[in-house]
Amino acid sequence: PLRARNLPGACYGGGISLAGMAHVAAQQAARQSRTRPQLLVLCLFAGLAWLACLGAGFAFLPAAGPTAPQRSGSPRGAEEPGPRRQLLLSGLGLASAAALPAAPALAFETFKDTNLGIEFRYPTGLQKSENKLYNVFLKDVIEPLEAVGIRVVDSGRSTLDDIGDAKAVAEKLVADSVPEKAPREILSAVSKTDDRGRRYDIIEYAYQWKFAPDLVAATGRKRFQLHNKAVITVYKRKQYLVVASAEEQNWQSRGDGMLALGVDSFKLLF
Repeated sequence: PLRARNLPGACYGGGISLAGMAHVAAQQAARQSRTRPQLLVLCLFAGLAWLACLGAGFAFLPAAGPTAPQRSGSPRGAEEPGPRRQLLLSGLGLASAAALPAAPALAFETFKDTNLGIEFRYPTGLQKSENKLYNVFLKDVIEPLEAVGIRVVDSGRSTLDDIGDAKAVAEKLVADSVPEKAPREILSAVSKTDDRGRRYDIIEYAYQWKFAPDLVAATGRKRFQLHNKAVITVYKRKQYLVVASAEEQNWQSRGDGMLALGVDSFKLLF
């Protein structure tokens, strides 16, 4: 049997009376009624604190360091990605790409000579230099073999047809331009015509040869492999030749699309 407690209405001999049980229930209900408002207030404060955090922009993510300031050239509202944005980009493998600066735009200049009757474009940075083989020779100041050269000479021919097809023109050009004992290769030879029906042959070729003594000292190498792209035409008994050159290992980055623009943009002015 339950041990009698000193409560109002308790029966020492047989347990708790109905009056005593009612008194206990009343006390518990009173305690609960005092506690419930406190819980409601705590819940209300917790909810307000949560809304305040969301409004302040807290995402409860690991800190990724301070965000970079907005760039001066960015449009209004185009801000740098913050910590959360950077975390999401890194998860997609895009964070490093988003942080890369924009590549600088390439700059080109136009060469025009009304006496020779020619015009072409070339990358900024080439400097005019003396070369007995060319009327105009534009050379890079750092890479000694990167250049664009233009040669205009009298010719006994009326057109390139007097030589043959593009392959025949390429073979003659290489024979006239490359040292006799140098290993060589013709890479391509094609013909095109302008809006006046004049024929131009575009030729790519490469060869290996030895540096001059002064360049051996400057480069620390004895031999080189040169990649060349040329355009040649004959008009009114004159032969026009434009050659763009770069070492083979630099052709993809500096030759094709940059130095070769001198070949691709070449045109006669009459």
